[in-house]
Amino acid sequence: MRQQLRSLNVIPEPETARKPGRPKGGRSEQTRERILDAAEQLFADRGYDGASIRDVASVAGLQIHSVGYHFGPKEQLFDAVVARRADIMTALRREALEEAKQRAGDGAIPIMQLVRDYVSPFIQSASHGDVGWRNYAALMGRLANSPLGTEIIARHYDETARAYIAELQRALAGAEPEDVVDGFSAMVAAMLGICAATGRPERLSGRDGQRPPEDSFETLVRFHTAGFLALTSA
Repeated sequence: MRQQLRSLNVIPEPETARKPGRPKGGRSEQTRERILDAAEQLFADRGYDGASIRDVASVAGLQIHSVGYHFGPKEQLFDAVVARRADIMTALRREALEEAKQRAGDGAIPIMQLVRDYVSPFIQSASHGDVGWRNYAALMGRLANSPLGTEIIARHYDETARAYIAELQRALAGAEPEDVVDGFSAMVAAMLGICAATGRPERLSGRDGQRPPEDSFETLVRFHTAGFLALTSA
């Protein structure tokens, strides 16, 4: 899987939309990255409502008008923050799915492979990526429980999610489509919860220190594989 995200901090970031006429590269691109990094950190720490454009400008070390110039109003900035890494997640998941289809030939892709391929990029990014990836993981955990987050997640992730759900339904002959969707939603919620770094699993288990998300990866894969397979039983 792209050499495990190429260590997650060296994959070239996808470009976000520019206003017509804005020159590519140079100081403008550096400024955009500073704004996105600052916004990502603040949205992860405070949520959408708790972070203002003024806060973003302050953390980025820029004038407030610079944020609006590059990204427009706060909702557009928020969308750009999500999109920057969502594009990478989507590419990795689609690449893994195509490889799994080739290996399966005319047969169904194994459930465990589908679970592993969908969850792995996000778990690995939260475990081994730079601070930006860890902020993004925390941000996505927040987004999953907000109306605005649901809309933005749908915009950037639903197409790929549907592709995986279609393969799950193919592999789970006899399972109700609604049940497969519910199982997929539960899997995503567990993935986000593991990566949110709240410390709650450690408190419940009595462990000292915070575990990296990858420590729970195999458990998540086995658990949700069994859950999907149970959908075919009477």
